[in-house]
Amino acid sequence: MRKTIKKVMAMATAATMLLSLAGCGNNANSANSGAAAPAAGGGESQASAVPAGAGESSLKGQNVRVVIGSTSTSGDSYMIADLVTRYLSAEMGFNGKVDAIGNAAALDEIKNGKGDGKLVMMFHDMTFLSQLFGSVDEMYSLENMTVGPRIGQNPGACFGAAAEDNLATLADVTKYLEEHPGEPLSFNIESGATSHLAFVAYYLYVKETLGDDAASGIKAIVGGTTAEKLQRLWDRNADIIYGDTSAFEQYTQEGVEDQLKMTMFGSCGEVNGIEIDSMAESGVTFNGEPFDFAKDFCMYFPQDMDANVLAEYEAAMKKVTENPDFQADMAKLYYNALSADEVGVDASKEFIYDKREMCKELIEKAPSLDELAN
Repeated sequence: MRKTIKKVMAMATAATMLLSLAGCGNNANSANSGAAAPAAGGGESQASAVPAGAGESSLKGQNVRVVIGSTSTSGDSYMIADLVTRYLSAEMGFNGKVDAIGNAAALDEIKNGKGDGKLVMMFHDMTFLSQLFGSVDEMYSLENMTVGPRIGQNPGACFGAAAEDNLATLADVTKYLEEHPGEPLSFNIESGATSHLAFVAYYLYVKETLGDDAASGIKAIVGGTTAEKLQRLWDRNADIIYGDTSAFEQYTQEGVEDQLKMTMFGSCGEVNGIEIDSMAESGVTFNGEPFDFAKDFCMYFPQDMDANVLAEYEAAMKKVTENPDFQADMAKLYYNALSADEVGVDASKEFIYDKREMCKELIEKAPSLDELAN
C-alpha cells in the first residue's frame, strides 16, 4: 500500500460546495456518458424512441421547462431528467426540454416560479443537502417547494482504487485500516455532495467499530471533477477516489494498462448488472442500520403548485415507471426504476423528508473535513 499522500486542505465554504454541486455527476470519462439521448434536437440515442407530445393532459401542446441542479449534460442528473422528460412528454402531450442551469439557479427558479406545471425541477438529494450544508439559504428548504413524484435512483456512486493495491471491497479497506492503525489512507471526495456523506458515514463506522487509532488513518482530499480524481489516482497522489460506476467501469476491464487499472467497491446501493459490493454489504452501518444511500431523484415544483396538474404528473409518472421500455432504458444506465407506489406523491414526500432527517443527523455527527484533511 502506498504511504505517500498528497494532502489537500478542505475548504468547506458555501462557494466550494456550490462548485462541487455544479460538477455533480460529471462523468467526463464515462463509457456510458452518451447512453441517454439529449433533449429535443440532440443527437442519436441508445434509448428507446419516445414520440414527444403524443399523450393527453392539461399541458398538451405546452412547452415545459425541466431544470436540473447540475451544469453537466453528461452526468446522471441530466441523463435521468432527459429520459424521464421524454417519456412524460409522450404520456402528457407536452414538449419538454431539460435545462442544465446548476443547483443555486434551479432552486431559485422553483422558489420564484409559477405552479402551473410548466416548470419542474428534476434533481437528486442535493436539493435538500445544499440547504442542510448551508450552501444555500433556508428559504430554499423543502417546505418552500412542492415535492412531486420520485423518478428513479442511481445506486452506482462508489469508491475506486488502483488495482495494484488489491482492494476489491470496502471490507478490504476496513481490514487494511485495522491492520495498519494510524497509517494514512487518502480519500478524494467532494465537499457538500453525496461523496461527502458516504465518506463520513464510513469514517464514523470505522471509528465506532475499530476505534480512534484505525479511524485516524482516514484522510480527505477534497475537490475535483471525476477526471481530476482519476488523474490523482493514476499519479498515485490519492489512494481511493469517489465517483460513479459508469465512469470507473471501463478501467476495471481486462487489457487496461497497469497504471490505469482500477477496482471499484462500496457503492451507495445495489447496482444491477455490475459485480460490486455495496457499503451495506461490506458491513457499513449508521445508527445500527445498514447504510444504503443511493442517489434518489425526484420532481420538485413551486410551492403554489396546482393540485390538479400535480395529480396529472403523478398519474403519468406511475405509467412511465411501469413501462417496460422505460425500465430497460434505465437498466442500460445501471439506474433503478421505481414501482408505481413508490413514485406516488404522498409516498415520495414521506421518503424525501425521512431521508433529509437521516442526512441531517449524519451531518451533525460528522467531523469537519478540515480535521480529516490534516
